[in-house]
Amino acid sequence: MVEKNISEEAKWFLRNLQKLQDDFAESVGAQIVTTDREGNLVTKMSGAQRVCQLIMGTPKGKEKCEECYKMALGLVKTQKEPAFMDCHAGYASLWVPIKVRGEIVGSITGCGGRYDRGESETEIKAKFAKLASELGISDSGDFVAASVEEVNSVTEEEMKKRAERLAKLVGILAEETALREVFQ
Repeated sequence: MVEKNISEEAKWFLRNLQKLQDDFAESVGAQIVTTDREGNLVTKMSGAQRVCQLIMGTPKGKEKCEECYKMALGLVKTQKEPAFMDCHAGYASLWVPIKVRGEIVGSITGCGGRYDRGESETEIKAKFAKLASELGISDSGDFVAASVEEVNSVTEEEMKKRAERLAKLVGILAEETALREVFQ
């Protein structure tokens, strides 16, 4: 996170945004972070999932996450609406633009769950074992177990509801002056 010299109002906004994000992440079992328009962190990561930590713990995993992140951020900037997709690892992610007067000033990124594709548990385990090998995750058994046992299935409708709630909460919390100051 970049430290900025900001007003008390903007500091209040950031403290409350972080708390809201932490509470929301805990309630839905997801990880969430807020960034500015360039993709720089505005908040700390909330609800970091163990599978994502294992992925980001490898150079190839981190690179793949960054590529996915840049692609999704570009998509949100272009369509100016929330985007829903699978990340490179097959987990459900959402990208919610933060707007001031129609201009994208940042985004909220959430990951949590995996879309139910009708795969059997055996197929899911095989998919994640292959991913662990491709990314160089040293304990593939732990990664596969965490992917199956700790990451729940979600529907696209659930992800859309999460995005709507996040967008409403952030909109209610912030005044334009604080938003502009935080996201510049």
